[in-house]
Amino acid sequence: MNNDGRWRRKSSRLLYAGGPRNSVELRVDQAQRPDDVTVDYPHVAVPDSVRVLAVHRGQVAMVTQHHYLPDAEITDLPGGLVEGGEEPADAALRELAEETGLRATWLYPLGMVATARAVSTEHAHLFLAHGCAPGHVSLDEGESIRTHWCSWHELTEPDFMALQTALPRALGDAASEGAVQRTNASLRAIGVSFPTRTDDLAKAAWAAYTVAALRDPIADDRLSLVWLDLAVGRYVQGAAILDELASGYDGDDGEAA
Repeated sequence: MNNDGRWRRKSSRLLYAGGPRNSVELRVDQAQRPDDVTVDYPHVAVPDSVRVLAVHRGQVAMVTQHHYLPDAEITDLPGGLVEGGEEPADAALRELAEETGLRATWLYPLGMVATARAVSTEHAHLFLAHGCAPGHVSLDEGESIRTHWCSWHELTEPDFMALQTALPRALGDAASEGAVQRTNASLRAIGVSFPTRTDDLAKAAWAAYTVAALRDPIADDRLSLVWLDLAVGRYVQGAAILDELASGYDGDDGEAA
């Protein structure tokens, strides 16, 4: 028995390859367990994927489409497969632009999650995107996607009616849920709770001012801008303020902004 508790692959046999560029493979490995016993281990080898939580003017971009498996219409965050030789961050920017038209100027990595532990090699790389400029959607052949928007409260507050009636939640994808939870944790490090959905602009702006004054100096400066966007970007006046701040963020007035 090995002492590190790890499995080891001794060989691998390809049974089938298909999908985009034959990137989906059904394989059977000869795998040695931690107790030194060798077994057949079937699994699906696929490229990694990305999910992107894109914030733009107080809302988050969502996509809805019908999936062959599990034969259901699912709403999740924009994303897709990482192409061969592509960096996950580049794939995130590409998929966001293709599915929503948004061109993001900044990505904040949120780590990755295993999407189907023990049966698939896929990991989903999660990102927070901001500084988005709207553009044209460019879907892959065969894709039929509806893009829409939701508020931060809709993503993070429990939907009690859904819980009580066993209806599906707004997000039907576990990796997308992970991106929401990790974004929420990152933004909580900024300072205080978000304004409630019933607050007016004055209350939301005061909360944003408090965050700006008390922000953890270790936190990324641009997380503060995302926090501000979610707090006041949903108001017309707040969006105008954000436009002014964003325009000066990378220039000489960046520190003042």
